[in-house]
Amino acid sequence: MKHLIVFNPIAGKGREGFEEQIKNSFAGLDYEIYKTEGPRSLISFLKEYLKKNNKETVRVYACGGDGTVHEAVNGMIGFDNAELAVLPVGTGNDFVKTYGAMNDVIEQYRSFKPLIEGKPIEIDVSKISGQSLREPLYSVNVINFGFDAIVGARGNYYKEHGLPKGTKEGTNPYDYALKHDAMKYGRFNDIEVYADGEKLNEKQILLATLAQGQWVGGQFKCAPKSDNTDGLIDVCILKTMTFLGLGMIIGTYTKGKHLDKPRKKIVYRQAKEIRMVGPKDFDVCIDGEMICGKEFKVEVCPKAIKLIPPAKAE
Repeated sequence: MKHLIVFNPIAGKGREGFEEQIKNSFAGLDYEIYKTEGPRSLISFLKEYLKKNNKETVRVYACGGDGTVHEAVNGMIGFDNAELAVLPVGTGNDFVKTYGAMNDVIEQYRSFKPLIEGKPIEIDVSKISGQSLREPLYSVNVINFGFDAIVGARGNYYKEHGLPKGTKEGTNPYDYALKHDAMKYGRFNDIEVYADGEKLNEKQILLATLAQGQWVGGQFKCAPKSDNTDGLIDVCILKTMTFLGLGMIIGTYTKGKHLDKPRKKIVYRQAKEIRMVGPKDFDVCIDGEMICGKEFKVEVCPKAIKLIPPAKAE
């Protein structure tokens, strides 16, 4: 077996001594290190690497946050000889929360030993395609659109192009996007959602999540019933609501209690195929990666990835 350790050398914290940790952990094993070189560089690298080493198993250690995991999955998809292990050392670690690696205990999941010794399980991913995409993308955690995707898209824009003149210095671009973009028009999204052919909404939506994992945005347990081994996608729509209604439900949504009882403003389904259609381009977030388009199809890919489940160090 080959062990391929990948990480972004400038992301996250505590990179000092990281390569020494790798050297000590993989002593005596056949291992290589790959340092990512920019957005999506890992995807193309993995496709070539796995094609070249197609005669043996390659365990890929995604050392980072959800962005690194997302790129690893998109580079590994379709290769039967690939296994995914996640060492959560990034700034965002939503995917591993499904396995208990919450922020307050995350340090216990930052050991290579249980990942080296772990046995793979097969998990589902979601495949998203649309006319605006050159090729399909794959989600191992959550696809979301509506209110929170607008925050992400506009926050990315302000991060790249700068905030409007007169904005207080030091303002977080995503906080600005929340207050000045999403709060103004992000609650009224003309997007029709279909789950296995069933139309789920007649009116505007606030937001929607299509989940394999359970957590999104660092703190929201958006899909508490999701199981990434059941061959289904968990679909949850929050309909457009007043500020008061949003304030009343946000705590419940954060804790993952919003599906505990039927609610008029929430639609929940499990499906194998979802279609989203809008009259104009809308933003979609795929495990943190932003895309835009008028229509998308999302399909479940059962048992598409071999995962070494995140585990605490002994």
